[in-house]
Amino acid sequence: MAYQALYRVYRPKTFSEMVGQEVITKTLQNAIDKKTTGHAYLFAGPRGTGKTSAAKIFAREVNGIGPDQAGSAQPDIIEIDAASNNGVDEIRSIRDSANYAPIEAPFKIYIIDEAHMLSTGAFNALLKTLEEPPAQVKFILATTEIQKMPATILSRTQRFEFKRLSNQTIKNRLEEILKQEDQAYEEPALDVVATAAEGGMRDALSIMDQVIAFGPDLVTVENALTVTGSVDIDQVLSYLHQVLAGKTAEALESLSAILLSGKDANRFLSDLIATLRDVMLVDMAPDLVKAKSKEAELKAFLAATSQAKIQEMLQTIDKVKTALAQSLQSDIYLEILTVQLSQGTAQAAPVAQTPAQAAPTAPQQTASAQTAKQPAPAAAPKQTAETSAPTAEEPAQPMAAAPETTKTPAAQAPQAETAAQAPDPAPAPKTAAPAEPVAEKAPVEEPAAETPAQEQETPAQEQETPDAPAPEPVAEEPVVDEAPAPEPEAPEQAPAPAAEPAQDAAPAATATTQPSASPADNKLTVYTGNEPVQAVLSQAKRDQLNKAQSAWPDIVSDFAVKEQAILQTAEPVAASLDALVLAFDFPAMKDNALKNADLQAELAQVLEEAELPQRLVLRSQDEWKEDRAGYVKALKAGNTVKIALSDLNPAVLPEASTKKAQAAKPAAEEAAQTEDKKDLVQEAKDLFGEDLVQVKEETD
Repeated sequence: MAYQALYRVYRPKTFSEMVGQEVITKTLQNAIDKKTTGHAYLFAGPRGTGKTSAAKIFAREVNGIGPDQAGSAQPDIIEIDAASNNGVDEIRSIRDSANYAPIEAPFKIYIIDEAHMLSTGAFNALLKTLEEPPAQVKFILATTEIQKMPATILSRTQRFEFKRLSNQTIKNRLEEILKQEDQAYEEPALDVVATAAEGGMRDALSIMDQVIAFGPDLVTVENALTVTGSVDIDQVLSYLHQVLAGKTAEALESLSAILLSGKDANRFLSDLIATLRDVMLVDMAPDLVKAKSKEAELKAFLAATSQAKIQEMLQTIDKVKTALAQSLQSDIYLEILTVQLSQGTAQAAPVAQTPAQAAPTAPQQTASAQTAKQPAPAAAPKQTAETSAPTAEEPAQPMAAAPETTKTPAAQAPQAETAAQAPDPAPAPKTAAPAEPVAEKAPVEEPAAETPAQEQETPAQEQETPDAPAPEPVAEEPVVDEAPAPEPEAPEQAPAPAAEPAQDAAPAATATTQPSASPADNKLTVYTGNEPVQAVLSQAKRDQLNKAQSAWPDIVSDFAVKEQAILQTAEPVAASLDALVLAFDFPAMKDNALKNADLQAELAQVLEEAELPQRLVLRSQDEWKEDRAGYVKALKAGNTVKIALSDLNPAVLPEASTKKAQAAKPAAEEAAQTEDKKDLVQEAKDLFGEDLVQVKEETD
């Protein structure tokens, strides 16, 4: 006799042989015993959980056919594969044959497997027969995707949900089968097979067939890991210990060894997630841990980290796993993941501990000038400690003596203000060495020219300027051309002597006359066409897209109703560090957005406040789908997109209605005067009475 696969040999022949579906088998058995079976059933659930086996057992027992005839053909039990017989003609044939009486058994039973594959017309043709079949006909539909079944079918059937089998259930069944086959095995190997089966008994038996064929003498853990492509949990824990300790080189070597041994990248990520899940649950829910033989190692790993860190690692791995499904460069993604896991904490720590060092300088990011200035008071004591000795020895050097304002306030107060505005304390000693006496040149003017962010201070900070320490007139040449913007805590660090209002007023006036921002800074740069989309996709960042998508509803809500109607039809679909791709549901809305200059100007301001790029690529949804499909096709063909957005010409946009904006000011002023006038008239009427007050228009 030809060899048969294990899952065919050991297919259950009775409800008592089925494992893991006790509720369903008991319900069906009781219905058969009491002769209260329905006319239509729907069995739904994952693959390999016993749907078809239950349907065959039910059909035999309803017709009184014993389990010894399970392998023989039964004329009154008709099995149909809906994947290959999904047309209307096949269903019409079933409908016509259902009118004939059974040949041998009491009932004619139709088992339709993979029922979700039936066409819409086939479902409609089946409806009436399924609702009111002849008395001798029963239907059993089996499917793995119940969400694809029409509601009209669901309402006409009794539905049974088959669940995934637990690892322990699969392991127990494998032990029974291996003992019947007289096959030697190692118990941990069964755990590997059960985990790889993902809840399906048929998958478990198929994998066991492969393991036995690979090593017929003994089913070992090594053979099971090799066949399934899984990674030993000891290797996974060793890898996780290395990335947790920040040993990037060792972790990369472990990863290389795992991949060179033939392990699948997706399976490796699944094993990482499963192991971290066990670590997360080992204290909170020990009964849910799958790797029970490694509980001590899991607890040791948990003691070396925290639940927050484990959840962060799980999220990082899940993101890489999602990206890996769309890429052919699996090894590179795993190496990137290793570096992210091992160096993520180390990269985040300096930003959290020393924000002054990470703050951008004013020429690079003018909008971040106020944020960069906040850590300056914390940095001032460092400058005092580092430069106190030079101040005592060489009081003529102003940069070195900047924090010691109480000793030489006249020569050092301007320098203290400049040091407070520059958040990086490191260059202070270097600047002190070549400094010369202040009397020759006014060196404070040079930092003022180097930090243009001082010219864009907010009005609140400009109002605080007169309270800052002011220089007293001494023998050196006074410095009055700078635009100081001291911190609110500057008076505590450097007590102010008697200040001269004339010197304070000049810098304040200078700072006030500087423009806050150029109108061109708030103007969008808009692109259209396929090439800008390719340029953005080549530099796309998932976190940037998530940020844009989460902020988009708030951005749209800031607009008037008319503009909201346009922007609500758009959504961010791709993003890089310097550009966004917006896809509109309707091409007409995209064209409207291209022509609306006022909308673009306001959108530029809102995007800047949300810290999002002010370069936009506008496409319709259909155009976006074609652009993305072309990009993916090019990547699969091995063609690298080498288009830079800066090399492309933006769309020619209409200029904003400046006349309208200019006219808005006089109109607003006139409206305010009219309102004041109305208020004055109303007060007069309330005071003297409406009869005595007469309002007359003034004439020239």
